[in-house]
Amino acid sequence: MGLRSRAASSLAVLAFACLLVIVAAFPGFGASQVLRKGDRGEVVCELQEYLSIAGYYSGKVDGIFGNETEQAVLRFQKEASLEADGIVGPRTWSALMDACSSAVRKYVVVPGDTLYGIARRHGCTVREIAEASGLSQPDRIKPGQELLIPVQGAASRSASSRGGAELVSWSEARNVFTHRATIIDVKTGLSFQVQRRGGHNHADAEPLTREDTATMKRIYGGTWSWERRAVVVVAGGRRMAASINGMPHGGEAIADNGFPGHFCVHFLGSRTHGSNSVDAAHQNMVRAAVGK
Repeated sequence: MGLRSRAASSLAVLAFACLLVIVAAFPGFGASQVLRKGDRGEVVCELQEYLSIAGYYSGKVDGIFGNETEQAVLRFQKEASLEADGIVGPRTWSALMDACSSAVRKYVVVPGDTLYGIARRHGCTVREIAEASGLSQPDRIKPGQELLIPVQGAASRSASSRGGAELVSWSEARNVFTHRATIIDVKTGLSFQVQRRGGHNHADAEPLTREDTATMKRIYGGTWSWERRAVVVVAGGRRMAASINGMPHGGEAIADNGFPGHFCVHFLGSRTHGSNSVDAAHQNMVRAAVGK
């Protein structure tokens, strides 16, 4: 082998070694983002949410990459002209994000619904839903009627214009919610005490006592779920708009609260720990939490 060939070979080995270092240093880089059948956890829940937003998945958002999730991935990959292998790698993630950027979510009106209430829960405006759904009389919706909810149409509103919780960025909220806080569920009005466990891209928290765990479970209808909910986090004299999921996962610091793990608390602009990306469903709920 000549000097030039040996030099080229050495550079290739060095480049490959550097790539391995980068992958090890950044958990959200490259292969660590790859999901496939059999995987479980929050990142799978995130995938299911995005597939649902894009119109390819209608099952439960349970964080389990099973047959139904795999079939949804295959359908999306085929229609996006990607290799249909059921494996979610960087190209599939990127295409899915693009598909969600202009997507709408279908919603069927139930008894007691008002368009204002629906808009508030989904973090958008009455006008945005009316325009997307072609409603000429927004005040006359009825049970069974199908509406289109603009996923990316949610407009930011300040606390002064709507009252109630502040829309606070994660970079600020992380320095306010540093230890204990009260979380108020917007929909039910129920509240419980929590303690922050840590979290870099968003806050990881645990219910403070068994009573707090019971209240949180009541908010979720008695069953733990990855469902995102609009909440207000009260800490440091501030009322901050946020979103939580209701699924115990990962480590815990409080051993006697009846909650086996921790849950996630997202604020404006926060990201997931798994894929280091902004979760659209959490951000919609953060905006829905602004106001009373």
